[in-house]
Amino acid sequence: MEAAGFDVSYFPSGQMGSAQDLAALVKSEVLDIGPASAAYLEDQFPLSSVSDLPNMTDDACVASGAMMDLLGEGGILYEAEYRPQGLRPLWISIIPGYEVMTASTQVTTPDDVDGLVMRSSGGAFDVTMEAIGATAVSMSAGDTYEAMTRGTIDGTPMPYVSVASYSLEEVTGYSTDGLNLGSVGIPYVISEETWDALSREQQASVRLASAAASQSLCDGLNEEREAARKKMSDAGVSFSRIEGSDAAAWDAILADVRVTWARSLDKINLPGTNVLSAYEEAVKRHEK
Repeated sequence: MEAAGFDVSYFPSGQMGSAQDLAALVKSEVLDIGPASAAYLEDQFPLSSVSDLPNMTDDACVASGAMMDLLGEGGILYEAEYRPQGLRPLWISIIPGYEVMTASTQVTTPDDVDGLVMRSSGGAFDVTMEAIGATAVSMSAGDTYEAMTRGTIDGTPMPYVSVASYSLEEVTGYSTDGLNLGSVGIPYVISEETWDALSREQQASVRLASAAASQSLCDGLNEEREAARKKMSDAGVSFSRIEGSDAAAWDAILADVRVTWARSLDKINLPGTNVLSAYEEAVKRHEK
């Protein structure tokens, strides 16, 4: 594919390396653009997992817009984590609205999760799992089906829109509805050297394409949610609506998760509280 005077080649499905490798490949300019997920690169981007914290927003466009305020040039995350590593975020994919999905345990209250073994993608989700009393097992999404089938894990946090990609409706008996246990944000980055080598026209083209991709993706995720939920229901998954006193109990625990995450970073001289406040404020701006 050719655009704005340069060729673009796309390599999907891990053809160029694992999720842990891709940011390094961008830094070394083996790849021009690639994903840098904080969940898989916690040692490099600990602050960027702020987007993965629970109960922020269930609107994918609000989440992506808010994070780009922090990731864009001059933003707190750009200055703290990406610029020092010679990387520039272009757009971000965020899938919010993670629910608790289990093979055989109906979950309505936080007590129902206590003692369960749950898959975690790492980062902020490890903090969340600990707070709700679950045992977190680090595992890729692609391994979840087999692990739930064998009983290695009891379940996983997962958004409705991702379930069909891994056929998890076949092994999931129960799911919460309306919990919003967290999100997974994946910034797509380019090295500063590669960026600086582009002409102004090429940079403008990349900016426009990035904005269009971000908007199209978040719109699609928002629109797909109900259809994905229906597919799960048609497959026999039972849903527990989280509301009333149950919702209040979850809210209290999940609010503590955000504070715990921020303070743990403050303790190692990273601006966790400042990043959390900046993201919360950005979410409010984009919700208007």
